[in-house]
Amino acid sequence: MVNLELLDFLIESHAQLVAEPVMGNMEDLFVLYKGIYIASGDDSYSLERFVEDIDSIANTSKGSIVFEENRLLSIEKSSHITKYIKLIDVYLLNLLHEQLVPSSRVNRTKNSKTDAVECAPASSSNLMDRLMVALDSAIEIKSDIESRKEKVWNHYLFSKLDELLTTNVGSNILGKERAMHNTPVAEFIPICANTEHSSLLSTLLYIVNNKIVSMQTTKLSKCEAQCPGFKECLLNNIHYVSNLKPQTDLTLGDCSYLDTCHKLSTCRYVHYLQYIPQSLKERVSKESQEMNKIMETKNSKISYYTHGECCSSSFKTLLPPQWICCDVRKFDFRVLGKFSAVIADPAWNIHMNLPYGTCNDIELLELPLDQLQEEGVLFLWVTGRAIELGKESLTNWGYEVVNEIAWIKTNQLSRTIVTGRTGHWLNHSKEHLLVGIKGKPEWINRNIDLDLIVSITRETSRKPDELYGMVERMVGTHARKLEIFGRNHNVRPGWLTIGNQLTGNCIHEMDVQERYDSFLNSASA
Repeated sequence: MVNLELLDFLIESHAQLVAEPVMGNMEDLFVLYKGIYIASGDDSYSLERFVEDIDSIANTSKGSIVFEENRLLSIEKSSHITKYIKLIDVYLLNLLHEQLVPSSRVNRTKNSKTDAVECAPASSSNLMDRLMVALDSAIEIKSDIESRKEKVWNHYLFSKLDELLTTNVGSNILGKERAMHNTPVAEFIPICANTEHSSLLSTLLYIVNNKIVSMQTTKLSKCEAQCPGFKECLLNNIHYVSNLKPQTDLTLGDCSYLDTCHKLSTCRYVHYLQYIPQSLKERVSKESQEMNKIMETKNSKISYYTHGECCSSSFKTLLPPQWICCDVRKFDFRVLGKFSAVIADPAWNIHMNLPYGTCNDIELLELPLDQLQEEGVLFLWVTGRAIELGKESLTNWGYEVVNEIAWIKTNQLSRTIVTGRTGHWLNHSKEHLLVGIKGKPEWINRNIDLDLIVSITRETSRKPDELYGMVERMVGTHARKLEIFGRNHNVRPGWLTIGNQLTGNCIHEMDVQERYDSFLNSASA
């Protein structure tokens, strides 16, 4: 049976009951209600009965009162009531009141107990009569009322669902913290931008075969007198010095390719050499060694309870680098087994002169990469021309394209490249990496890294090393990882690399070695 007095109380004071200082606390609500509606000295109405009446109203009008558990209440106040009212929907309460008292909306005032008593039934039989009348009269307008109630309830459900979806799960939070505390980060060494310092330094250095071989320290005092602060800057910052040759024409400005220029001995543009003080090198090396020691100490004590890492992973050692020299187009991928992550950097034919061989689109599309994973993530490097072709390939291999990572290329001076070696219509200053997911790998750590890599260019077609750390943070340090079309500079601990530019073979996993030997025997037969 619904307590109409309590219903009136909730309707009149709904805003104050869920706000400070009450905040929906049941004990505080009981004190307020008893002080207004219960005669002084009447102790028959208890807190337990009050809670039961609240539950009765909430069950009669679904969604009108929303509760939330708070276990701290039982600890702090030693109370067995551990829930509080989070939300009171006065619209639904008014609908309930209209059904119970259909004659009219009663003009209720917050401070008048007599008005509230008039709203209450004289007896239980009178209440039953009123309830039956309310039910009979509600039949005609039931559909309208139900539709309005349903809209309000659906609105609440959607807001609650949105709140749940935007809440970071514990594995995501722990994954970010682990990456933040356990990923070695090299100290950023500032670069001097003072052109006068670069000019002075060029008069002190001996350069042979595009390398700095020595410096005239005896002239440092003279340079310091000419430019105060030069010596201190030289000890704490990286400097770039012009590498002038007989053919260099200063009026042409900087070379677009700088240290990656293929014609360094004949190029007429200005190139630079990087000068790092020996003391700075020693300091960075020492800090790196100390960081590695700290990491080893942490790894022997910390257990990770996150997706993609079992609790004993901190006690494991990384598998040494593995590689197989082979023609990827003719290799049986079943030899390798299954992997959590795969990186593929195909030699796409971009219809330009390149210093390495390329594959045509048909050869790349026919690669059986679907054999490498039951579920997991695949990173596919694509050129501007092959973006759509790469997406089609991933779909054919059973993957869903979920992201695209952009590698923003920078040059030797940490500036973005404005003149690339590729591009038919615009100069390409970035490269694209498609991310495909196969199956439902809930063990993958999400939302840790960005979809952007800003890194310096090196040898032709060499990709940034930052990608390896990104992959390891996603799937775990000890998960099986494969790189296809790799070269000698790509091999690293915990990874298996295959490609036709590798030197020899190195396999540590016995099952892979057995399958590889069988493959060679069948190929030679």
